[in-house]
Amino acid sequence: MTDDIPLSLPLPRNYGKDEWVLQFTEDDKEEIRRALQHFKSEPIGFLKRESVLAANHGTGFGLEVEEVNQRSFPLPILSQKLEKLANDLHDPRQAFFVLSGLDIDQYTVEEATIIYLGVASYVADQRGAQDGAGNMLTHITSSKLWNVPESVRHGIHSTKALPFHNDMGADILALLARSTAGHGGNTYLTHVTTVYNKLTDEERRVLLEPNWPVQTSGRLERFYLGQALAFHDGRLMSSMDPHRFGPHPKADPNTKIPKLTETQRRVLDRVSEVAKSAEIKLSLKKGDMLFFNNWAVIHRRDAYQDGPDNSRHLVRLWLHNQRLGWSIPGTMLEPWLKAYGGRFNNGLYALDPAATYKIPKYSAGSAAFVLDD
Repeated sequence: MTDDIPLSLPLPRNYGKDEWVLQFTEDDKEEIRRALQHFKSEPIGFLKRESVLAANHGTGFGLEVEEVNQRSFPLPILSQKLEKLANDLHDPRQAFFVLSGLDIDQYTVEEATIIYLGVASYVADQRGAQDGAGNMLTHITSSKLWNVPESVRHGIHSTKALPFHNDMGADILALLARSTAGHGGNTYLTHVTTVYNKLTDEERRVLLEPNWPVQTSGRLERFYLGQALAFHDGRLMSSMDPHRFGPHPKADPNTKIPKLTETQRRVLDRVSEVAKSAEIKLSLKKGDMLFFNNWAVIHRRDAYQDGPDNSRHLVRLWLHNQRLGWSIPGTMLEPWLKAYGGRFNNGLYALDPAATYKIPKYSAGSAAFVLDD
């Protein structure tokens, strides 16, 4: 690592209230309806009615990755707005936006999923696999059907607060709000450049050192040493998750996976402290779609309580724009290749979370990255 690191970085855009929101117009919504009808009339058919087992997410419907795209879901006018937003997304001074105003209650779950995939295809044209089974959709919820204690679930399948983190390996992270909590459950974003500017020189250098252990396998105890922050191609990039660094809590006490040092733990606490002081609060409404650059922004969630008749339910996509996407430093490349490296010819698309929760052997507190075993 070079001794010459910037003293400060350009500040992110100073947003006014809800300036990050694109409100769909009636014309936009009509164009989306027409695109949906076009897709349903395509020879490839609507949704393939063959049930597939989507790991950890239950029985869903199979969709070939190529089926919902700009060709099959045409948005000739709205696409111009989405193209501009895609460019903004790859500008570290902006790096996020929300699409709002879609009434998803007008649509079936299948139709709402197709709309989500279709709109997202104009933001980024490649979807990433989010686990070893090839699931392209992840359901972030605490289903009322589940009788498994939250303590043994992934963090995203609980009502607990989640700390600031990146989804390691993801370029663009998208969230569709299918339903909201009765209380709490807000999403918070902080630009990484803001965090960097508020840290001391020593703290920055700790994060930039390529000695952060990331476990990638439970049984085989595979891991790599990466960076929490990296300068690459003139950009500051972040890949950090307090629940992914160091050995998993269930790892063998004599594991060869290095533990975090006290200095590393202290600096992670400082990152969280600084990020909270500059966070942007997003209260997503039902039908909203949030997109953010996962290299340029860290995110967290506060705890929540569901209402008596509903459960907070976000549907996650990992996306990559093959034209605009940032190049990835080698110290952050391994999880990126697992998501976008083409391991799966046909991804799995579970439309709903599993009715029965399968307890994971290696749960993760935040992004629910599945260890390879």
